[in-house]
Amino acid sequence: MSAGGWLEIDVERSGAELRARALGSRQEQPGVHPLGPELTADSLQTLGGRVKAAAESGRRLDPQLARQVQALHGALFQGDIQGVLARLREASAGGPVLLRLMLQETGLQGFPWEALCEPGKDFEFLGNSASVLPVRGVRSPEPWQTREVSGAVRLLAVAPLHPHALSQLQGSLHESLAAGEIEWLEPLTGPHARRAPLFERLRRQPEPHILHLISHAGLHEGWPVLRLADEEGEESWLPVELLAQQLHRAWSKGPLRLIVLDACEGASPGTLVSAAEVLARTAADAVVAYLWPVRTDVAMRCSRAFYRALTRASQQEGNVALSLNEARRSVLAELEGSAEAFSPVLYLRGRDPVLFDFKARRILPPAPPATRPGTSSPPPALVNLLARPFTLLLGDRWEEEEPTLRHLHERLHSELTQKMGAVPPTLSLITLAEHFALRIGEEALDYEFQDVFGQTDFVPPLVHPLARWLGAGVHITLLRLPLLEQAIAALHPELTVHVIQPSGRVDGHALMMQRRAGGSRWERLREPPASLDTGREVVVLRLCSGYLPPHHFSRPLLTEDDYLLGIRGLASLLPSVLADPIQSVLSLRPLLCIGLSQLNWCHRMLLYQLFGGRALMRDSVAVLEPRAHEREVWEEGRGLPGHTGVRAFEAADEELRAWLEALAAGRREGGNQ
Repeated sequence: MSAGGWLEIDVERSGAELRARALGSRQEQPGVHPLGPELTADSLQTLGGRVKAAAESGRRLDPQLARQVQALHGALFQGDIQGVLARLREASAGGPVLLRLMLQETGLQGFPWEALCEPGKDFEFLGNSASVLPVRGVRSPEPWQTREVSGAVRLLAVAPLHPHALSQLQGSLHESLAAGEIEWLEPLTGPHARRAPLFERLRRQPEPHILHLISHAGLHEGWPVLRLADEEGEESWLPVELLAQQLHRAWSKGPLRLIVLDACEGASPGTLVSAAEVLARTAADAVVAYLWPVRTDVAMRCSRAFYRALTRASQQEGNVALSLNEARRSVLAELEGSAEAFSPVLYLRGRDPVLFDFKARRILPPAPPATRPGTSSPPPALVNLLARPFTLLLGDRWEEEEPTLRHLHERLHSELTQKMGAVPPTLSLITLAEHFALRIGEEALDYEFQDVFGQTDFVPPLVHPLARWLGAGVHITLLRLPLLEQAIAALHPELTVHVIQPSGRVDGHALMMQRRAGGSRWERLREPPASLDTGREVVVLRLCSGYLPPHHFSRPLLTEDDYLLGIRGLASLLPSVLADPIQSVLSLRPLLCIGLSQLNWCHRMLLYQLFGGRALMRDSVAVLEPRAHEREVWEEGRGLPGHTGVRAFEAADEELRAWLEALAAGRREGGNQ
């Protein structure tokens, strides 16, 4: 039993009014009390709709809505119920009290009780409280017991229609996987996520401790159903009751303790019961699901924080209610109080939220990939980042260092000197280009750029080794030559590659090119595609413009005015149906920054246009030039969005290339074993 005890509250309807009755873990039974004449079932539904609207727009609760959820908190916790809760807190010796809400009616189940806030407090919601852990109780005749776990917690992910979501989930769990806290079992997707192979897998070893389902949910004749992979071109829906029957043995006699329903309607109650409640009754001790649809990056943030809190190696037990409150707290902190934090809810069958006993646990982190003889060991930060999906941000440092491209600086300086007299040779390229455009003209500047960049065959030494590591997702290049996208297309012919860059006009939309999977020809897209599948395709953002593949000139960002006026957010370049999935990937995946400098104001501006005030993803890495003397700046977050630091180290191009090639070779050898 949880150290802090428990308080069970039945919320029920009596005519038009709502009333609450309670039972404490020390057999306290305070009298029934009404929530007040103003709190009816209809007013509760209206209030829930407003919280849902705030969540769907990614906003925090406005002042009026905040006062309403505080008033409801005061109405529920009053009189004898408040007294029992206070005494349970005192007796808990600092431990949290489990609040078990028994909600029998559909309308009551659909309300976000986790959003109730203590009066006079801004962020003391039930859903992120350190002293009260809210769950939705489920009555069941089945016994309850904690599962002893001696090693890693085994997780089986199933995504019938969304294989890209598996890589996103795996990436979000990187820290737990790298620490050996979670073991990632072979996931099921596509044909393997049809009914027969799914049931067959659930009967085989190794059995999971956690089943994570990424699917659509619905109702069929009032009963909850989950979408599986299509059968012979027809939609296939599995009654949740059948899934619960199949899982019953894995739970009652096996290790399964937790199910996570990553489905947009997974926790939305139907006419009879929700999928989560059915599964919690006979298939698992606990089920986490979502009241409302949430953005992918929010779901992944929540999963990362939840699983890390649940399986952390330093603790002796896995408390599912405590972990979900910690995850909600993380979402509230990272997303500036967004009401999206109240969408994940927990159905718990018993009165103890401890699912796993870790007292006899031994954690063995996976061995890091080996490098080839003769190379130094790569930094752990780089090894960890390459082990998960990431976004590459490739800077333009090489364009300033390569002698053939440095010739542009020399030509601009020479012509300005002839026209104006002495011009300081130490001016940066963008300042020199600004003087040239103002005094000689933009058309002449375009000619000089094409005459130098259009005739070079220079390729930075890291482009191909980096491209070998890149998969589906979003990657960014500041190079004005189409080198990164051409390398990706050559090394990954199975992937469709989209290239997007600003048009060069202040009021213009993006220019787009596409190389289809299996093809070799680059096509100009006159109209934006209807959608982007960043889980199966590559998107390359060319933020500094320049040459599009294969070699089409478009005016680049060169001058100071170009950077001041030409750099805009994705929303101004693309329709939301395209900008949103790109922004979601950028929010979800760590960044590998190479060839950038925090001392370059253009680079800082580009980062702020991409990320706004949001911090870069945890585990992002910056690779700096030797003797750049910027490591402290990056690690302390000075000049970075959100002012949150990233991991940084110095490495020469040759050394970084050796690490990338050695690690890639180790990955191939491991895959052949």
